[in-house]
Amino acid sequence: MATVELSIDLGSKFITIYQKGIGPVLREPAIAIAAMAGNKLEIREAGYKAQRIMTGSLGGAKIIAPIKEGVVVDEEMAAMMLRYFLKKIIPTGLFAPRIKAIVSICSSSSGSDRRAVEKCCLKAGIKEVTLVEAPLSLLAYTGSIGGLFVDIGGGKTEIAAVTNRGIAAGCSVNIAGDAFNNAIIDSLYMHYGVKVGEYTIENLKQSALSFYVNDEGSYAVSGAGSDGSPRSLYVSAADMREAVIPLVDDILEVVMSVLHQAPPELAGEVLRKGVFVTGGCMHIPGLFEYLEQALELKLTLLRDGENAVAIGGAKFFDDKELLGDMLGIRLN
Repeated sequence: MATVELSIDLGSKFITIYQKGIGPVLREPAIAIAAMAGNKLEIREAGYKAQRIMTGSLGGAKIIAPIKEGVVVDEEMAAMMLRYFLKKIIPTGLFAPRIKAIVSICSSSSGSDRRAVEKCCLKAGIKEVTLVEAPLSLLAYTGSIGGLFVDIGGGKTEIAAVTNRGIAAGCSVNIAGDAFNNAIIDSLYMHYGVKVGEYTIENLKQSALSFYVNDEGSYAVSGAGSDGSPRSLYVSAADMREAVIPLVDDILEVVMSVLHQAPPELAGEVLRKGVFVTGGCMHIPGLFEYLEQALELKLTLLRDGENAVAIGGAKFFDDKELLGDMLGIRLN
């Protein structure tokens, strides 16, 4: 029986899959549209197709987001969604291949969180599952012997000082893209009395939020006034920046705390190489420069950051000794 080896980045907003021998084969939003079929829920669409349906009429269906802030919150739906994605990339039939996977998860995952991920993968049809903390996969991606990694994603920001013997110090905080959205929503309501929807704010953030102080763009959005009546207003880049900066400053405090907890040898490595940064929020114009100036350290933005965790995880298929050293176990 043929064997397919996959590296899966089980993020809070996206699922990314890298197939050994091929490369990145899937990156899709970790959401699904489910509807009742008899007495149980079944997934109709997932990923980008589900995202497009979200903006229209759902009928009797509902939106499912089974992974929140890096944690599986609905095991059955997460397994069904993962199985849906696997069917898109792996042929099924009488001689379906055996699937082995290295699954990168949040480093702060508890024992029950890890068991939920493992059970979800097994239910989805993966026969052999190895769980790896995402910062370890990022270290493998860089090929470095150590470093400080800051991954600002959708649901969480993960900060970790990592060596080839594992995570020396680290922390995950629920401050990332979703928190940025909520801060902008709350700020607009507080200053203008208009409640703007999450989907509108997500699009506005992606197209208009900027940390460059000379960005004076203004953008029209619609929402609901305090009495529920339709309202529109112009939102400036400065409005959004002022709402989000306190959260970014909170992230910076955590970064410095982790750096101070790192062993002196690793701290020296960070001073020489700088801080590795990645995650979807690093697409925000000016955020890289803001972080670099505040930390007073060189930053290195990981190339192909959206796939970096999955690509790094795949490197462990060819270096099980390194993975064993990082996890503190012996692998066959």
